[in-house]
Amino acid sequence: MPMMPVLWMALLLGGLWAQTAKTEPPAPDAAESAALCLKQALAYRQKGDRQHAIAELRRALTFQPGLRDAHNLLGELLLQQDFAQEALPHLEAAGNNYLQGLALLELKRLPEAVNRLLAADAQHPDDPEVLFYLGEASSMLMERVFTRIVTAHPDSPRALQLQARNYLAQGRGDLAEPMLRNVLKIRPDLPGVHLDLGRILQEQRGDLNGAEQEFRAEAQLRPGSAEAAWRLGSVLLKKGQPKEALAELQRSDQLQPNMLDTLLDLGKAYLMENQIESAGKAFQHIIRIDDAGEIAAAAHLQLSQICRRLDRAEEAEQHLKRFRELSKRPKPQ
Repeated sequence: MPMMPVLWMALLLGGLWAQTAKTEPPAPDAAESAALCLKQALAYRQKGDRQHAIAELRRALTFQPGLRDAHNLLGELLLQQDFAQEALPHLEAAGNNYLQGLALLELKRLPEAVNRLLAADAQHPDDPEVLFYLGEASSMLMERVFTRIVTAHPDSPRALQLQARNYLAQGRGDLAEPMLRNVLKIRPDLPGVHLDLGRILQEQRGDLNGAEQEFRAEAQLRPGSAEAAWRLGSVLLKKGQPKEALAELQRSDQLQPNMLDTLLDLGKAYLMENQIESAGKAFQHIIRIDDAGEIAAAAHLQLSQICRRLDRAEEAEQHLKRFRELSKRPKPQ
């Protein structure tokens, strides 16, 4: 049999190859493969099978290394099993601030944990889970700083001030006061010390004159401090000096607008000066900012009384109703 010409042989082989290629299914796209693995991982997680879910997620990332959903779920599953170190890069790739914060907290990288949880709080304000861990991370960071200062510089003014504030948090003003007075002997211009002393004298001893003296000293040291101006105005109000109190409270409000404590006392000072309209505006401003807390309840009560004085009975009843609703809520410990 004569040999087939080379050209015809090539054409025949090419035709056979083309026919074979038509019958074989094409290789799946990488993105499709990654999506399929992710789908299977979700199904495994739904069944509670974390190990197979993790395996499918790792496969998904071999097909598509930048798949954020796979990184996010893999990081979450690893973190649930306390593999925080391994979970963290995946959570970073996914951009999940909340879970990054939890992983960093687990790894005791506290400043970074606080930063990530603050970012999560900005994204999801007032989420109880975020707030819980933000509080925990902040508390642990404070404790670490406290320990370092007291251990390294036990006799320094700042160490004494921190120890005094720790006693204040326990309601032990009797132990905090001598420490604070020692601080002032060493550093008379240290910010915050007069403020703490004033609070002890006002809240634990009822010594309004002594508290006023301390708050004035703080206000002189820090004329830009809204808190010092508010506390001075507040104690003057309690002493029955509304005109003097009003000047300090207005100054506090200018320094830091929207501070609820200032607005409440500002409204009371306006009332004592018979400036009813200004008082009402201050109380209304409070409930526009926050209509859920104790200060909002006090504002509603004041507004109900103002409305009755102005013969606006229906409005007064609405404010009184809201006051009662807020008053029934449990107070935070």
